[in-house]
Amino acid sequence: MSNYLRFIPAGLLLWTMATGCTGNDAIPEAPDHILALENVTIYSSADVENADTLKLVREQIFSDTDENPITTFGAVIADSLGRVYIGDRNQRTVHLFEQDGEYQGRIGREGDGPGEFRWVGAMDIHDNGLYVYDPNGGKINLFEVGTGVGNLPEYETSIVIGGDSWNDFPEEGFMNPGFHSVRSDGSLFLTSRTSPFLYRENPDSLGVSRYYRWTGDSSEQPEVFFEISEPKYIVTDMFFIPPQFATRGLATISSDDQIYSANTGEFLIHLHDAEGNRLSSFYYPFEKHELTRSEAVNSVDDIDQLRDAVQSMELPGTWPALRQMIADNSGRVWISVYTGSENATEWWVLEESGQLLARFKLPDGMSIARVNKSHLYTRETDEETGLQKVVRYRIEIGDEEA
Repeated sequence: MSNYLRFIPAGLLLWTMATGCTGNDAIPEAPDHILALENVTIYSSADVENADTLKLVREQIFSDTDENPITTFGAVIADSLGRVYIGDRNQRTVHLFEQDGEYQGRIGREGDGPGEFRWVGAMDIHDNGLYVYDPNGGKINLFEVGTGVGNLPEYETSIVIGGDSWNDFPEEGFMNPGFHSVRSDGSLFLTSRTSPFLYRENPDSLGVSRYYRWTGDSSEQPEVFFEISEPKYIVTDMFFIPPQFATRGLATISSDDQIYSANTGEFLIHLHDAEGNRLSSFYYPFEKHELTRSEAVNSVDDIDQLRDAVQSMELPGTWPALRQMIADNSGRVWISVYTGSENATEWWVLEESGQLLARFKLPDGMSIARVNKSHLYTRETDEETGLQKVVRYRIEIGDEEA
């Protein structure tokens, strides 16, 4: 069956696209290190070809107005009532929209007081509570979402990330930890990573990102339980950056605290329990695209030092296989891959077992902001005006609603 994506606002077909896949003769068998794994499922090119169709039916647009401008479209989340929250780091606030797109109001404002922000970062909702991370303030503001349409969430408390009882934490050479998400039991996931200054001291160093469990009690110290690799940085006199073409670790956490991890160099996904122990893996054959010198140079900012460094450095022969990985709250994982196309991003939707449900492409200017059960929320930028908006789509896979 051909794999394609259709956008259908108000029943009209906007775009239909067919995607092919590489034939069996062009893709090698699974490498030895994958065959040696225990409890690994190896899929074939035929499994890719047999993926179902995915439709995104546009339902609602959430955008700013002259009276209620949004300067930056940051984190996006929806509650059980379908209301949508959009973080705005420049205005230090969270914008709330009703399910039908009506603008409801702002949550919080700039400041250091209760419920105020110096920056707006990651957000999560758990047990009727809205958690909003303020990385510059080193805290998480917690608001009660409530159950009444037309009411703004009310501030409850702030969770300060850090404490005098935190001995030798963060670890030497690591950044201060930040909020990732809320665990199913109400405790917190935090993340940290190797300080970029390490690469200044030792340009050949490879860092890691770490994941921690924390009760939220400042008298208790976070516990590291998982880590993934950071990419190799480009280091110059003035800059140190991770290039797009460098392989790195990926991780995403499901609503039941299971972890999916991968290295972007191959389509090998590991499933771990909440303690970080590997449960199983699955692998897909994937033909990576050749990386040319000009592509590598054009992938970094137009700064002489950076481009000169890429011009002279040793490059990998191909782009990575994987770009991004997102676990939704319906037991699926969404993975974007490198295809060599500059006009669209290809996504694969898979079951927890690794079975491929569908593939589709999002055109340039669209990115996935959140997947919430049967709905997908995108950030979209108008190519001509540069204006942004969030759009809610209903997900349909095959002939059924997701």
